[in-house]
Amino acid sequence: MNGNLAQFGEDLCLHLARLQVSLGNINGLFAGGAVARDKEFVSRTQELQVAVQESSERAAALREALRAGLERDAALAPETLSRWVSQRQTAQLHARADLIEQMATVAVELAALSAVEAERLTMTAIMARRQAIALQVERENQL
Repeated sequence: MNGNLAQFGEDLCLHLARLQVSLGNINGLFAGGAVARDKEFVSRTQELQVAVQESSERAAALREALRAGLERDAALAPETLSRWVSQRQTAQLHARADLIEQMATVAVELAALSAVEAERLTMTAIMARRQAIALQVERENQL
């Protein structure tokens, strides 16, 4: 039984690590003095864009799987769960636990993919703001 939980933890670990890295990268963009050069920003933004494009189909499939799983679990009547418990129908209870674990794993993977997109958009926003400020300063210096 503990093997199921151990596997669940392992499945989540990879996605949580990816999520943590992306969130750390976003936080690092605003950390004191961590101002990357434009070339580094452009290069990293392009890398992230490729990653987002490569994962867009996966993200769509994950969203659909999550939606379907949530619908299946919501359709399960409380009376059914009570009956499974009272009749000690552990196979059904384990199947439900498996479904919920899968949904949790899918949700964390989606969060990790979303964090990569958030990182790309944050970097793009910083570059856009830098460009606007540079042009504004240039224009003001010409006056």
